[in-house]
This record gives sequence, C-alpha cells and structure tokens, in this order.
Amino acid sequence: MADDIFDFENLDSIVRKVFEQEGLVSLSKLNDKKVSIPADYKIKEINLETGEPSEMRLAIEPISQEFEKAGYGPQLFTALYEAVLNAFQHGNKKDSSKLIRVGYKISEEQVDIMVEDQGGELDPNFIPYILEHREERYKNHFKNFYEFSGKEKPSKNHGTGTMFMHQYTDRVNYYHSENDGLIVHMIRKKPEEKV
Repeated sequence: MADDIFDFENLDSIVRKVFEQEGLVSLSKLNDKKVSIPADYKIKEINLETGEPSEMRLAIEPISQEFEKAGYGPQLFTALYEAVLNAFQHGNKKDSSKLIRVGYKISEEQVDIMVEDQGGELDPNFIPYILEHREERYKNHFKNFYEFSGKEKPSKNHGTGTMFMHQYTDRVNYYHSENDGLIVHMIRKKPEEKV
C-alpha cells in the first residue's frame, strides 16, 4: 500500500513539503501573542560559552536539585538539560553573547519550567517533529531529529533532546517570547507518593 500523503513521518508527504517550502520559520514574522516568563517564577540567566556537559551541569544542577528536594525526581534534570542545550545550540546558534533564561515555579501539584532563548528562527522540520511528539508517536518508533528530517547528524549532536523533554515531563508547549525567541514550557506533575 502507498504512503499516506498527510503522514508527517514521510519526508515526501504533502505536509513535509509545505513546511519545507517556507524555509526557516522566523518567529518575528508571526502575529501571535508574545509570552514572557511570569514575574512569580524564579529566574536564572545562563550564559554558555561552549555547551559542553561540564558547563551545562554547573549551570543547571542547582535548579535541578531544587526540583528533587521538592519531590519531583531526577528525570527533570535531563529534561532541563536538553531544553537548555537546545536553546544554546539551535535557538542561540551557539552564540555565547546570547543569554538563556530559565524560569521555574515549584508547587505542591507541579513544577513549571520555562526555557527562553534569543534565537528567533525554527527549522521547518521541527514543526512536524513536535507534532509527532505531541501524538506520542516517538514511543512506538523513535527517530532522532536528524533521521526524522533527513539531514546529516553533526558529530556532537544526537538530535534526541526534544524526545527527552517530552518523555520526562507531562506536557511541553512552545511559545513566541517577547524578544522574538522561543520559550519551551515544560510541566511535570508531582508523582504520587507510594504507600
């Protein structure tokens, strides 16, 4: 049987062709409502030089430890790590002069994490890749971003960050920030205590 022409996993589908026609998606051209990290969130500004694991760990470990102390488990470290790394590599294009803002709020019910870059452009393949994750298709058939997009994988990038963010949190939303960057908003509900 032939491939479904609307299947966004298929590189030759109508959906993928439409997204690719536009080229890079510039957030500054959107007419949507812009979002900022709420004033009642704790905010940490991160300036990365290289994005190497030791630098990343040093930047986010204090935040992750707050999550663990509040009972949210160690998986949020991975989700936060990947969101910050994606902001550095893909949003800020490894420009060390650009900041990454991490805002978070811990409550009894959930932890909210917002990671904001100063980028402003999205690879058009990222759009159907996010749709795949929202439908949780990655759970049955995992594809890293580069395999999904048909692009050559860089030697120091696995293309798995988005999958980990979706896997280790309960919900992931993406917003257009006030500085025309991207805000990744992750929510993790508090795990029920075992009796």
